[in-house]
Amino acid sequence: MSDDQARYPDISDILACKAAGRVRNASLSFAAKLAILDALRERARPFVEARKIRAVGRVGKGAERAVPT
Repeated sequence: MSDDQARYPDISDILACKAAGRVRNASLSFAAKLAILDALRERARPFVEARKIRAVGRVGKGAERAVPT
């Protein structure tokens, strides 16, 4: 590798873990996948609520970009 090329760290282990996770998730039932989505929504709820509060504070300052409910 020449000096002008960037050297990147080896991420093959990360990519292998992601691939294994995709295979595992593909084998889940539809109900299990929905349960995972519900859990993710619960974990994201505080961030969504904070975004809504900030959007209310922007009324009159481009509120058309406010987050829909």
